[in-house]
Amino acid sequence: MIRGLYSSATGMLAAQTQSEVIGDNLVNMKTPGYKEELASNISFPSMLIERMSGSQDSVAVGGMGTGLGVDRLTLSNVQGSIETTDVNMDLALTSPGYFVVQTPAGERYTRNGHFQVDGAGMLRTADGYALQGEGGPIGPISSEFRVNADGTIIDQGQNAGRLRVVEIPAEALQREGQSLYNSAQPVQVSAGAQIRQGAIETSNVDLSGQMVQMMSVMKAYEANQKVVQTQDEMLGKAVNEVGKI
Repeated sequence: MIRGLYSSATGMLAAQTQSEVIGDNLVNMKTPGYKEELASNISFPSMLIERMSGSQDSVAVGGMGTGLGVDRLTLSNVQGSIETTDVNMDLALTSPGYFVVQTPAGERYTRNGHFQVDGAGMLRTADGYALQGEGGPIGPISSEFRVNADGTIIDQGQNAGRLRVVEIPAEALQREGQSLYNSAQPVQVSAGAQIRQGAIETSNVDLSGQMVQMMSVMKAYEANQKVVQTQDEMLGKAVNEVGKI
């Protein structure tokens, strides 16, 4: 009886975690370069149940689950839509890969191509992180720079470097903030990166898919909640009524 309460309670906790992930995805639908988070469930170890008879023999009844939890969060590497902005400093990756930026914590990766040129002529993110090229930070350059499809930057007729783009498996991505990522594995330089200037990649969150998942999670939560309430009522009767006999 108590085990049933635990199983239902873990199901409610897993549904709550999933709803939080979905809510985070929906909040960041307008965040450029945001990658949709995916939560997968895992069952706790199951136990083999046996019915004991009067003799030493036992009869196998079957397995019994002991609960449910969220295994891990992964990020979808599906490309978001490319939106034309006609802003010179906006860059969109139209191929797999991530821009590299330098933060106080080390190199981080992003597909948010909303950049700006600071007072020193350095190309930076909106948070002030320096965009990295194959030879280090990009700059100093003017705000009238041009970027070729292969990432080569041309400023005032001169080659100002080439953007460094790396490829990261989805399972290695670790989100830090809204559209900044770290990698749990060594990254590899992308050999065929394609960049479009004057455009930006939007979030890859699928609204309809998220709403379907939200409905499914809500139903799972309500079902487990009813099971908890039913078992609580049965325990109450066992204590208050059966105990009087």
